Amino acid sequence: MCNKRQLWICGDIRGELSGLVRNAVNRGISCADILVVGDFGAGFGRPKSMDVAYGKVRAALEKNDICIYSIRGNHDDPAFFDGNHDFEWLHFMPDHRIIELSGKRIYPIGGAISADIDFVDPLIRKSRRMINETLIRMGSSKRIWWSDEAPVPIVEEFPAAVDIVVSHEAPISFEPPLVRADYVRDETWLKIVESRKYLDYVLQTVKPSLWFYGHYHSHFEGEVEFAAENSECFPRKTRYQCLDIAEMTRIV
Repeated sequence: MCNKRQLWICGDIRGELSGLVRNAVNRGISCADILVVGDFGAGFGRPKSMDVAYGKVRAALEKNDICIYSIRGNHDDPAFFDGNHDFEWLHFMPDHRIIELSGKRIYPIGGAISADIDFVDPLIRKSRRMINETLIRMGSSKRIWWSDEAPVPIVEEFPAAVDIVVSHEAPISFEPPLVRADYVRDETWLKIVESRKYLDYVLQTVKPSLWFYGHYHSHFEGEVEFAAENSECFPRKTRYQCLDIAEMTRIV
């Protein structure tokens, strides 16, 4: 049993659970919690595909005392994140439910809008939205997009004393700046803007020390400074970091 667990944050893995575990083991990571910032890839395969994927890495996770947590991305089935689909060494975190890891209070906010849902692939002349609608009409259980993918606003008071916020989407104050592709429908674009503005509201309300997110398959980092609440207070800052695909950073 280790004296102190490590805490790592990991970017989107897009279904590559075995790759994540292999990378962690090869880096000598043990006695650790790894938190994935969404787009885990939950729900894309057959009904028991996650059981199969977990079965392939369970022994390595147990041997190295590694527990994996994931928030919900836009490439995840929201049904997995209700607190009832966890494994011993793998957990899918419900939105807005505080978890404490390595002495850090972590606030998870899953979800994002798929900006590319309306992009028509010139080879097949269909968008992901069109393919998904066809699957539904055919009565298939398979999905490649979920209409309830957006961040879900909290219905209670925001939690106090949060050390780290982990989201999939970024507040509008963070990089990258809002840029609309020409194929994005008005309704999709409005949802993207609304989601990022909502997360900015969370940022201004909670004011965590650290904020991590994914979704953009790039690395960004910076800080947002808040105005002092009274003349005796120094301005507070939130350091933010967007993690590229499978990029990992150690917190503790």
